[in-house]
Amino acid sequence: MGVKYAIGDRDVYAMVGDGSFIMLHSELLTAVQEHKKINVCVFNNASFGCINNLQVGHGNDTLCTELRFRGEDGEHSGSFMPVNFAKIAEGYGCKAYTIRSLQELYAALKEAKTIEGVPVVFDIRVLPKSMTEGYGSWWRVGDTEVSENPRNLAAYEDHLLHVKDAKKY
Repeated sequence: MGVKYAIGDRDVYAMVGDGSFIMLHSELLTAVQEHKKINVCVFNNASFGCINNLQVGHGNDTLCTELRFRGEDGEHSGSFMPVNFAKIAEGYGCKAYTIRSLQELYAALKEAKTIEGVPVVFDIRVLPKSMTEGYGSWWRVGDTEVSENPRNLAAYEDHLLHVKDAKKY
C-alpha cells in the first residue's frame, strides 16, 4: 500500500508466500476501502516454507509449519489443507484468480491490466514442499547446543563455523 501511495497510477506487484499472506492480508481490506489497485501474487505451496526450511535445516522436524490436517498418528501429517486464497481475497472485495499453469498466469496478468480501483490477488498454486532449499546465506537462529538428536548437534556445529565469520556490529 505504501508503494502504491508513493508511485500513484503505476502498477504495484507484491510477491508473498502463503504463510506470509495468512499473517499479513489485512492490507487488502485497506486497499479495497481506498479503491487502490495493488497486485498480490501468493505463491501457495501449503506451508510457511521459509520457517519450515529453517526448522528442518537446523535439525528439527517440521513443527506445524506445513498447512496439513492432523493425521491418524495425531501429528500434522495428514493431507495438505486446500486453502483457497482467491476466495479469501474475493471475500474482501478483491478480484482474484486461481492459477494452476503458466498459461493461466499469463491470461490472468493480461486481464488484470484492465482492472482499476480494485486489488487483484493471484493464488498461484505450486507443489507443496517445492520451496528452494537453503537461502544462499546464513541465518543466525537459536541452535541447540545440548541434544540427543544428532541433527540438532550437527546444526549447532554448523552454527559455530558460521558465527565466527559473522560481522560484529
